[in-house]
Amino acid sequence: MSTQSAIKPVLPAGIRDYLPGDMIPRQKMLDTIRKTFESFGFNPLDTPGLEREEVLTGGDPSFKMQIFRARLRDGEEDLALRFDLTVPLARVVATYQSDLDRPFKRYQVGKVWRGEKPQAGRFREFVQFDADIVGSARTMADAEIIALMYQTMVALGFSRFVIKVNNRKLLNGLAGYVGFSQEQIPTVLRLIDKLDRLGWDNIAGELADMVGLTVEQLASLKRFLDLREDSVDRLLSSLNDLMGNAEEASSGIRELSEIRDHLSALGVPSENWEIDLSVARGLGYYTGPVFETILTDLPSIGSVFSGGRFDGLVARFGAASMPATGASIGVDRLFSAMEKLSLLPKQATLTQVLVLNFSTECEKRCQELATQLRLGGINTEIYLGKEVTLAGQIAYAVRQSVPAVLIMGGNELASGTCQVKDMATRSQAEVSFDQVGIRVSEILSR
Repeated sequence: MSTQSAIKPVLPAGIRDYLPGDMIPRQKMLDTIRKTFESFGFNPLDTPGLEREEVLTGGDPSFKMQIFRARLRDGEEDLALRFDLTVPLARVVATYQSDLDRPFKRYQVGKVWRGEKPQAGRFREFVQFDADIVGSARTMADAEIIALMYQTMVALGFSRFVIKVNNRKLLNGLAGYVGFSQEQIPTVLRLIDKLDRLGWDNIAGELADMVGLTVEQLASLKRFLDLREDSVDRLLSSLNDLMGNAEEASSGIRELSEIRDHLSALGVPSENWEIDLSVARGLGYYTGPVFETILTDLPSIGSVFSGGRFDGLVARFGAASMPATGASIGVDRLFSAMEKLSLLPKQATLTQVLVLNFSTECEKRCQELATQLRLGGINTEIYLGKEVTLAGQIAYAVRQSVPAVLIMGGNELASGTCQVKDMATRSQAEVSFDQVGIRVSEILSR
């Protein structure tokens, strides 16, 4: 007899299971996103979860993100699990340049992994749903991504959300405006990206310790980050007064102005987007406009749909520089938010009809009826459990919230009929075999 102790069926921290009651609304959410992305002309792509480590890190010795590394045996190449879907996209574009027409508009949904500390809305294994446009340098492409973000959120049932927009060219101009070196820009931007979570006092302390900013420099930076106006036009004018003399910052202001005009034409309401100068996006590959979506009723969960322009990423792989812009949904975080806001009604099963099966003599006809309904596009399940009584099988249908039930005994079999029970109204009608599909469709159409 084995003395091996039972293994506890426990998941690692930051990872979760999705049972059918969660997966059904989750899948509907993904289908809604997919349909919206396709309406903008994006096409599907898939890439492996495993990549060569240097592909993901760009060979950067100062790469900060905690990624999951993998190796099969000594001497094997260094591999890692992808931390997003954007870097693999850049690798694909560099690999298949001659096979892909540009602009290349793709969407992709898949799992990614990050070694972050688990907390509310943050997981170590999670799903991203990306849309990207590769091969267009026009600000209209950036605006279309923002319009896509808006239309997707509306399609998912959200009304109270804001897409915050900024430009990394403005942020890069801070080096000259505040007075720190260009080499310190990545560190400064990573800290600014934490502003909404940590607050100014904590960020200012880290900027003083890590970058060496003086009290006067911190005041200049805060003046920029706190810049607010009652309209986008006034804010752009104030930005131009503040930083318009710097060439890179001026370019960023011009791009934001163009995006404003495009968004108006694309029908994105002014109440659902704004320029927020604190939006930095922590990843170092962003080169222009950046954006993130915050839920008005659940701001603490963080950004649920974010991205930006990454013109230099493809060039990492020795290919010619190629303009690109896109955004990514954190599916698990968004799903959690939709649960909290009651935007995802629970559903135990996708079964529309349950054929009860408690009489051996009726089994063949039950199978034929189920096949008939399935061929008619109706999700039909034959009861295969251990309950042998009518009451026991009806109880199963109630627990699963199945809309319709078919009941057949010896009398029905002999007369060529079937009892069709509407589980919502508890009404029941005897119907001939050839009319079962019509009756069931009536029940389902209500």
